[in-house]
This record gives sequence, structure tokens and C-alpha cells, in this order.
Amino acid sequence: MAASLAIAAWLVLHDHYHVMDALRVSMFNVVSVLTTTGFGLEDFTAWGTLTTVLFAFLLMMGACSGSTAGGIKVFRFQIANTLLKIQMMKLIHPSGVFVQRYNKRTVNDEIIRSVVAFSLTFFATILIIAAGLSALDLDAVTSLSGAITAVANVGPGMGSIIGPTGNFAPLPDAAKWMLSFGMLLGRLEILTILVLFLPAFWKR
Repeated sequence: MAASLAIAAWLVLHDHYHVMDALRVSMFNVVSVLTTTGFGLEDFTAWGTLTTVLFAFLLMMGACSGSTAGGIKVFRFQIANTLLKIQMMKLIHPSGVFVQRYNKRTVNDEIIRSVVAFSLTFFATILIIAAGLSALDLDAVTSLSGAITAVANVGPGMGSIIGPTGNFAPLPDAAKWMLSFGMLLGRLEILTILVLFLPAFWKR
């Protein structure tokens, strides 16, 4: 909701949209990206740098845990946020004892480790795929946003080629293979696939 209102305000002030039109297109595009539906009313990358940065963040976030949406998921962002707050409080009160909680329940270390491990693997996968796309002479925006939207299973990327008004057809076949593998990793939450490449998995 906050992202939708911020983008709507930007459209009204910067692009001179009517208030209701700004709310309609901003909410639709934000919900579409967060739920990884893949639809778009307008090219949000043409709305300016602020909205582009916001949508880049939303591309990675995804919806809630338990849904079929891709991305890191809101739950992991909330856990990371509370973990950051506790670390900051420990800097202020080194001798303090702080308990990580989520929805009034204590979060154990195993959950925190799994969130950190998944998040690091998620970003590392994006960087590797983006580097591979860049090696195929794709521009930085297409490479990075393509990697993000593939791993997060969102749909549209950013830029003139794979943006909301474009598609992936012009990309070279090698890029499509990389993005397809990224989509598979993201859909199965990455670690599920990567564990298959560990020798220990195949030992009885």
C-alpha cells in the first residue's frame, strides 16, 4: 500500500496524472508485480528513476509465504528487518538481551539461518545470471532486471527490450536458456535444486 501511494503521488506531482488514474495504475502494477502475476497497464519504467528503483525492489520482494508467488517473500523481509533492529539495539546496549519475535512468537536461530542462507543464495543467483547475460552483450538494465524477474518469477523486466511493453523474444537463445534455468531455481526456492548437485545428497 505504501509503495502504491508513493508511486501514485509521484505520478500526480511529476507526470501530472489525475489522482484516480494515478491510484489505479500504481496499485494495479504494484499488485501485479508483488503477486508475480506478470500483467502491466503501463510501462512503469517510463515513470522516472524513483518508480524504477521502487519496482526493482518490488520485483524481488514477492508475496506472502504459502502463496504460489515467487520472490524472497514478505516473511523473509520481515525477519531480516527485525534482525537488523536487534543488531542495532545491541550496538546501543552491548549487554542487553534481545529476543527475535515474529507475530508475537519467538524466532529460533534455525529459522534465522535459513532466511539468511536463502537470501544470500537468491542474490548470488541473480548476480551470476546477470553476469552471464551481460557476457552476451545485453545492456546492464536488461541483464540485471532479466535476472531478477526470472529468479523471482515475476514476468516483465525493465528496459526497452523486456520491459512491461516488451517481451523476451528478441533475446538470444543462450539468454533464454539462462533465464529458464533461473526461473526453475526461483520457482523451487533455489536451495531445493542446488542440493541435487551436492555429492552427499546421492550417498546413502
